[in-house]
Amino acid sequence: MIKLDAENLPLKSGCVLTIGNFDGVHLGHQSLIGQTAVTARSLGLPSLVLTFDRHPQSLLFKSGFKYLLGAEDKEKLVAAAGADLYYPIDFNKVRRQSPAEFVEKLLVNTFSAKQVVCGYNFSFGKGGTGTPELLKELLATHGVECTIMPQITVGGEHVSSTRLRALIAAGDMYAAAKLLGRLYSFNLPVVHGRQLGAKLGSPTINQLFPDDRALPAFGVYAALCGIEGKLYKGVANIGVKPTVSDGNTHLCETNIFDFKGDLYGKEVRVYLCKHLRAEKRFESLSALRAQIARDAAVAKAVLAEESFEDLKGEFLL
Repeated sequence: MIKLDAENLPLKSGCVLTIGNFDGVHLGHQSLIGQTAVTARSLGLPSLVLTFDRHPQSLLFKSGFKYLLGAEDKEKLVAAAGADLYYPIDFNKVRRQSPAEFVEKLLVNTFSAKQVVCGYNFSFGKGGTGTPELLKELLATHGVECTIMPQITVGGEHVSSTRLRALIAAGDMYAAAKLLGRLYSFNLPVVHGRQLGAKLGSPTINQLFPDDRALPAFGVYAALCGIEGKLYKGVANIGVKPTVSDGNTHLCETNIFDFKGDLYGKEVRVYLCKHLRAEKRFESLSALRAQIARDAAVAKAVLAEESFEDLKGEFLL
């Protein structure tokens, strides 16, 4: 997949494009991208995913927006779903355009779209007033076809980024994986901690969550870790480490089984497989040490019973 920039535009050769936020790149998003790729191949054109470099809600609401994915992961998953081209547009550059201007200036003149694929709930134009039906009408005036994709359901549940946030916040990783088509994961650099895990007999890696990242339910998880092309089992604690810290930093602390090596400054992908218990404060380090041993034993049993490796998804290790 080729990531376009301003120097590549306008795209005069034509394309079939889909447009949206694609936060999470869940099964619904994958369906949109897949249909775009199929249509593009049938016309001998490249498929293009047009998205926003920042979610519109992160700019429109002061409370801030919590992303399910980092920008690099989003790009990797869009490529895995079949896109040939990728362009993250600055939302501020188009937010004040009317629906008609958006279609003519962006989709037709800038990207030379020959066909457009959109979701059933896509909105566009100033104030989000454009609907999929209006998009289809406006594109038709330029001789461009538009396919509106229906809502995707899994097990009777609508697939949506909002639903995913709720499942991840509740620690329901199995249900989240069904909507994602893969295990929920994150890829973050390893930072220095207090070395307390080693002192307690269970060396760990520490990874800080970005301020704009949606947080999983605090607590302990059976986990998989991707390190330099290999997959390791482990047990991860997500939260604020209330027993030993001031509780102001959100991080993931993972004990990686059967691994020895220096990972400081390197990125490690952590796949959350199953929530084992909620985070809690212990009265002493000895009580914490005993619980760490119990958590590791439970995580090993869970990972031995179920084949989570097959669910890790499209990320290269």
